[in-house]
Amino acid sequence: MPTPTPPLRPRAATALAPVLREEVFGARGMRELAAVVDVVAQAADVRTLLTDPRRTEIEVLVTSWGAPPLTPDVLDELPALHTVAHAAGSVRKLVTDAVWDRGITVISAAEANNEPVAEFVYAHVVLALKDVYRRSRHMVAVKALPPVDDVPGILRQTVGLVSFGSVARKVAQRLRRLDTRVLAWDPYLPSDVFDDFQVARAFDLSEAVARSRVLSIHTPLIPGSTEKLVTGELLRLLPEGATLINTARGAVIDEQAMIEVLTERPDLSAVLDVTAEEPPQADSALYTLPNVMLTGHVAGTVGGERRAMGRLVVEELRRTGAGLSPRHAVTAEAAPLRA
Repeated sequence: MPTPTPPLRPRAATALAPVLREEVFGARGMRELAAVVDVVAQAADVRTLLTDPRRTEIEVLVTSWGAPPLTPDVLDELPALHTVAHAAGSVRKLVTDAVWDRGITVISAAEANNEPVAEFVYAHVVLALKDVYRRSRHMVAVKALPPVDDVPGILRQTVGLVSFGSVARKVAQRLRRLDTRVLAWDPYLPSDVFDDFQVARAFDLSEAVARSRVLSIHTPLIPGSTEKLVTGELLRLLPEGATLINTARGAVIDEQAMIEVLTERPDLSAVLDVTAEEPPQADSALYTLPNVMLTGHVAGTVGGERRAMGRLVVEELRRTGAGLSPRHAVTAEAAPLRA
């Protein structure tokens, strides 16, 4: 009886800078990738890949941060391409209308990148409700223990989530470990989504801000829509001693107005993983305001955490190679709404 011929693996190329190839896949991850696709080309970037003699055979393209847009002229050099697996988060800077027009499947590892963001937010929620930021400032200033009478603690405090996408939902799931009240605002979702995650729905953004001892921003930056969504007027509604956390995009907040509010309200604290300009200009008050903590865009995957994105890509390509639908495909409609 003849030995069955193993199914042909799709021909693939990686367009990854060496440091990203190591961080996202490593030697083991690259071996796992080679087990599910036939890696016929490896390049440090897409433009270099376009000089590879086997570029016309490439069916699957693996990319990550820093990849240039897949414009029509790039796609013309990759006529066999049917799948792009992006081992990073948002595909907004990578994908063009030409990708959708050609029916190319786009896979994003955003879900793997979102896990550490949610952990980061969860950790800072706990610290905020323990009043760590204000107490730390007080101890440095007066060299004495501050009283605990006005520390809110975790019990029944309200945590507000501005927008309720993937990261915010992961945060809500983690907050179930605590006896907090979770309030989410997102005008684009049906009510049953909030019910499914056992969170209260705020129908007005000002309501969410005014009720939240901790307010966490999760809104994607959508040009012409969400810039400066969080205004100074809204921030002035924050309760006494509240903490603002932003791990989304800096430009979603009116940054100058935020600086003014934080200057006026030393009782407030802000944990800013993102800013409108990264890093802020050298003369920005964000560096000197005592109630601001800048964390330098570290909430997403860093170091060994990035291997989770490589594993997600490998698993997705294993599924598609077996004729199954990918779990993390991005649609043309959803792509612009992702951070």
